[in-house]
Amino acid sequence: MAAAIAAVVVLGIGVALSWHFSSKVVVPDHSDYAEDVSVEAIHPGTIGLENTEESRRPGVYGLDWQAGHAIVGAVIGNDGGTVTRRLRSVSGYLVPGTRVAIDSKVWRGDPMQALGMHFSEVEVPGELGRMPAWRVGPSARTWAILVHGINDDPEVGLRVLPELSRSGLTSLLITYRDDLGAPPSPDGLHHMGLTEWRDLEAAARYALSHGARRLVLIGYSMGGSLVTQFMQHSALAGRVAGLILDAPALDWQRIISFHASEMGLPGIAAKPVEWATDARIDADWDDLDALSHPEALQLPILLFHGTEDQVVPIATSEDLAQELPRWVSFHPAPGADHMEAWNVDPKLYERRLGAFLRRIGAAATIKSRAAASSSPRSPRG
Repeated sequence: MAAAIAAVVVLGIGVALSWHFSSKVVVPDHSDYAEDVSVEAIHPGTIGLENTEESRRPGVYGLDWQAGHAIVGAVIGNDGGTVTRRLRSVSGYLVPGTRVAIDSKVWRGDPMQALGMHFSEVEVPGELGRMPAWRVGPSARTWAILVHGINDDPEVGLRVLPELSRSGLTSLLITYRDDLGAPPSPDGLHHMGLTEWRDLEAAARYALSHGARRLVLIGYSMGGSLVTQFMQHSALAGRVAGLILDAPALDWQRIISFHASEMGLPGIAAKPVEWATDARIDADWDDLDALSHPEALQLPILLFHGTEDQVVPIATSEDLAQELPRWVSFHPAPGADHMEAWNVDPKLYERRLGAFLRRIGAAATIKSRAAASSSPRSPRG
């Protein structure tokens, strides 16, 4: 009897834990980044931060706290307890002792607030309702549609807006179901791209009805899953000139298994989380594995992935590049965590982005690009 009770208790704990971890994937959570790094010192042009894995990362990042925002650049010193970085800008009250969150998106606000770039607030009509988006730049023949990741927002695309503008593209930074300001999904849950791709399709229809002739789809993290689902299922896939994927979620089973492994658990431990996820959203795991559908991805793809990504395993991007060597230009980013390939070397990232757009014929002519050259440039490390 005692053994039976113990077995039931263990089973109950296992079910509860599986449900909890599946919630990390399917339950929307728009809480702010944790303010978990302390400001140790501030001097003209520099800032000292508590020495953590986040504060030591190379490149350009944002600092967020309740009363403001700042941008920091390259690490210029590390005495063991404090990491000293370039301080690029400060908005708000920042003093030693402030707790900040390190934000790879770098900027806060809309394109005008963040970059001084003119934009329009538009609404994309979708099957669940109207979804807010930012449209940047005059109408061009090629539009870039930027798709952020799970629980994120369009600000993630601000980092590449200047290069897209210099290349003469119109940019559409979209929201989709369960985003702040967008309609909720019928069950209130994320579906890892299985349903959300239809909101990307609505954005594609919007672009094509407002002057676009070709599309470039840019997907970050789960946004990459929306992009690959779109390419697998949308009748508009043929209008896409190329894909730009940054740390894309290409295989959700491997992502879940990766996290189990990172926690020191055997691979089989991921199965209960898969079952719990499946019970909640009826997941089609084969459909969620882009590597099982390479025929849908036979077009030019620019692929970035950080070598230190702790969210989406870089091995999935390596496999995509190996599966489609003719189509994929793969650029691992040494030292970069999740979606931080731009942060560690903005100049190199943008050079590769611009070259890719020119190669696929998405960039505007030299004359058009010269007219766009007055757009703001990204901060350098």
